[in-house]
Amino acid sequence: MRLSRLRLKNIRSYETADVSFTEGTTLIVGDVGSGKTSLLYAIEMALFGVAEVNAAYLVRHGAGHAEVSVEFEGDEKRYEISRRFRRLRRKGQETFEAERIRFTEGGAETAYSATELRQRVIDLLGFPDNPSPQAHSDLWRWAVYVPQERMRDILGARPQDRLETVRKALGVERYRTAAENAQELATDLRRTAAARRAEADRLRHFDEEFAEASALGDRLRLDRVELERSLAGQLERVSALETTRKEAEERARRAEADDRELESLEREAETDRSSLEAALAELPRRQSEAARLTEELHALERDANGLDPSRAALTKTEQELSRARAELDRRAADLRSLAGARALKTSAEEREQEAQMALDHARAEEGEAGRVHEEALAEGPSKEPPAPAPDPLSRIEERLAIARGDETTALQRLTQAESSLAELEELLRGGVCPRCHQPVRPAEFAPHRSEARASVQEAKARLSAAEELRAHTEQERNARERYERASERWKEVEKRRKATGAARERAARAAQTAARKLESAHAAGEEARGRLAQLLPRESEEAAVRERVAGLEAATAEKTREVERAVRAVERRGGIERSMASIEGELGRIEREVVAVRVRLETRGQRVAALRSVRASSDALSEAARSATRQLSDAQNSLAETRAAKARLDTRLDEADRRVRSAERGRQERAELTAEAREIDDKATWVGTAFRSAVLDMEQKLLTHAQGMFEREFARYFASLVDDPALVARTDPAFTPLVMIEGEWTPAEALSGGERTSLALAFRLALARVVRSMGSLHLDTILLDEPTDGFSPEQVIRMGELLEELALPQVILVSHESQLAAIADRVVRVQKVEGRSVLDTTAPSPAGANGPPSPVAVERTA
Repeated sequence: MRLSRLRLKNIRSYETADVSFTEGTTLIVGDVGSGKTSLLYAIEMALFGVAEVNAAYLVRHGAGHAEVSVEFEGDEKRYEISRRFRRLRRKGQETFEAERIRFTEGGAETAYSATELRQRVIDLLGFPDNPSPQAHSDLWRWAVYVPQERMRDILGARPQDRLETVRKALGVERYRTAAENAQELATDLRRTAAARRAEADRLRHFDEEFAEASALGDRLRLDRVELERSLAGQLERVSALETTRKEAEERARRAEADDRELESLEREAETDRSSLEAALAELPRRQSEAARLTEELHALERDANGLDPSRAALTKTEQELSRARAELDRRAADLRSLAGARALKTSAEEREQEAQMALDHARAEEGEAGRVHEEALAEGPSKEPPAPAPDPLSRIEERLAIARGDETTALQRLTQAESSLAELEELLRGGVCPRCHQPVRPAEFAPHRSEARASVQEAKARLSAAEELRAHTEQERNARERYERASERWKEVEKRRKATGAARERAARAAQTAARKLESAHAAGEEARGRLAQLLPRESEEAAVRERVAGLEAATAEKTREVERAVRAVERRGGIERSMASIEGELGRIEREVVAVRVRLETRGQRVAALRSVRASSDALSEAARSATRQLSDAQNSLAETRAAKARLDTRLDEADRRVRSAERGRQERAELTAEAREIDDKATWVGTAFRSAVLDMEQKLLTHAQGMFEREFARYFASLVDDPALVARTDPAFTPLVMIEGEWTPAEALSGGERTSLALAFRLALARVVRSMGSLHLDTILLDEPTDGFSPEQVIRMGELLEELALPQVILVSHESQLAAIADRVVRVQKVEGRSVLDTTAPSPAGANGPPSPVAVERTA
C-alpha cells in the first residue's frame, strides 16, 4: 500500500494545496521556510491527529477552519482519511477541536470518533500501536517518517526504550506478552482449581442429607396411606348428611312461602281498606266542586253572548283605519321625495365646495409642474456624449487583466533569467559551483553565459511590451469610464425632462377636469334647491292625516279588547262544561271502585284465615332443617381437618423429596468440581511450563533472525553512506548502534556530525526494511525530511545512489539539495509567494544533477 494523494486547506503557510504522489522517489525541494515540511506534517496530522504536533502550530494564522486529507492505494482498493478542525476560544484561550473525521474505503464513507479512527489507521498500516488519540507513535517516527532535525534522536534514546520500540516494530513484542499472559493464566488456573476443590469440600454434607431425607420420605408415605383410608369414610358420611339436609330445607322453604303469602295478603288488605276510606272521602269534595262550576257558568253567559256585536264594530273600525293608513302611505312618498330633495341639496352643496377646492389644488400643481419642467429644460447636458471606443467596460477589464498577467509573467521570466545569469557570472568568476562547491572550467560555460544574456534581453523586451500594452489598456479603460459616467448623466437628465413634461401635461388635464366638475356640481345644486321649494307644502298635509290615523288606532284597540274579553268568556264556558263532564265521570268511577274494594276484602279475608291455621307447623320444620345443617357442618369440619392433615403430610413428603433431589444434585456437583479441579491443574501445568517456554523460544528465534537481517542491512547502508572501510557499523543485543574504528567499538557520540547522521539514517532504513520484510508494516512509503543534515556533497550523492539502489516502492524526500533531483522520479518545488506556499510539480531533466530540472506540469494552489 502506498500514499497516492494529499489535499489540505489552511495548513501553516498553505491556503489550499493538492498534490499527487506516484511510485518511486518524489523530491520536495524549496528554500528554507517555503513550506516543505508542512506537507509531511499534514500527512501525519491526517493519520494521527494532533498527538505529534500541536494544532495551533499547524493551522494557518487567522483561519477559522483547517482541513487535511490523504489517500492510499493498495489491495485493489482506495482509502481516504480526512480530518477537519475548527478554531475555538474557551476561557480566554484559543484552542482547536475536531469538527469532522471521515474514513472512506472503496468509496464507502464512514464517520469515526478520534479514538476509532486511530484504531482504524493502526489496522490499515499494520503495526501495533496505542489506540489513544493522544499517544505518540514511535514506530511511525522511527520506521516511516523522519522529521526535520530529528534524524539523530534514535541515537540518543535510552537502550531499553530503543529495544522496546524495535521489538514492537518487529512484531515480536506479542510473544513476550503471550508468555507473560501464559504465566498469569497458569497462576489464575491454579487459583481456580484450588477454589473448585474448596467448593467441593463444602459440599460433603450432601451425603448425610441424602440418607436422612430418604428415610423420612419412606415414613411419611406410610402415614399418607392411613389418612387416605380415613378420608374415604368421612366423605361417605358427609354425602348422606347433605341429602338429609336438602330434604329438611325443602320442607322449610315451602312453609316459609306460605308465611310470605300470608304477609302479602295482609298488606294488600290494609291497602284496600285505605283506598276505600280515601274514595268515600273524595265523593263529597267532587260534588261540591260541580256545584261551584255551575254557578260560574251562569255568570259568564252575558259576556259570551256579546261576542258577535263586538266583532262587527271592530271590523268597521279596522276598515276606516285601513283607508286612513292607505292615504298616509300615499303621502309618505311625498315625504320621502322631500327628504331626498333635502339630501340632494346638501350633497350638491358639498360637491360644489369639493370641486372648488380640487380646482384650486389642480391649478397650484399645474404651476408647480411648469416650474419644475423649466428647471429640467435648463439643466445640462443637452445632447448625448460620443463613445471613445467600441468595446464595453467589461471587455476592456478582461483585456486589462490579461495584460497585467502577461506583465507579471514577463517580470517573473526576467527575474529568473537574471538569476540564472548571476549564477553563471559567479560560476565563471570563482571557478567553483556555488551549490555543490565542485571546480568547473569557465570555457565550458561561456556559451551558456551568452545564452543567458540573450534571455535577459529578450525578457526585458517582453516586459517593456507588456508594460506598454497594460498602460494603453488602462488609459482606454479610464476613457471608457468617463464616457459611461457622462452618458449615464445625460440619460438621467433626459429621463427627468420627459418625466417633468408628462407631469405638467397631467396637471393641466387635471385642472380642466376639476373646472368641468365644478360647473356640473353648481348645476346640480340649483336643481336640488328648486325641487325642495316645490315639496315643502305637502309636509303639513301629511301631519293632519297622521293625526286622524292615531285616533282610529286608539278606537280599534278598545274594540279589540272588548272582543278578546268575549272570546275568553266563551273559552272559559267550554272549559267549565268539560270539567263538569269529567267530574261526573269521576264520581261514577269512585262509586264502582268502592264496590270492587269491598268484594276483594271479603275474598282475601277467607284466604288469610286458611293460611293462619297451617302456620303453627312451620316452626318444627325449620328446627329440623337447622339440626341437619349443624350435623353436616360438623362432618365437613372433620373432613376439612383430615384434608389439612393430608395436605401437611403431602407438603412434608414433597419437602423430603426435594431434599433428596437437592442432595443428589449436590453430590453430582461435588463430583464434577473435583474432576474439573484435576483438569484445571493439568492445564495450568502445561500453560506455565511447556507453552510458555515454546513462546519464549519462538520470540528469541524471531528476534535473532530479525537482528541478523538488521545487522546486514545496517552495515551495508552505513558503508554506502560513509566511504571509509575503517568504519564498520554494528548493534549490540539491545539494538544500540555502534561503530568499530580500527578494531575498537566506538559509541555514536564520538563520531562527526555527518557520520552520526549517516549512522542514524542507516539505522532507520534498515529498520524499515526489516519491518516490511517481516510483514508487520503494510505501508510501502518512507518520508525523509532533510536527511542530509551535516552531509558533505559527496555524502549527498552517495545517499541518492543508496536510495536508487534500494529501489524502495515509494520515497517522499524533503531536501534543499537540488542534486538529489537526479535520482528522483518526480520533483515538487515549493515557493513562497506573498506569504503563501505555492507548489510546482516537475520531473528531473535528462541531464541529471548537472542541470536544473525542466518543468513538465504545474499545479499551482494558493
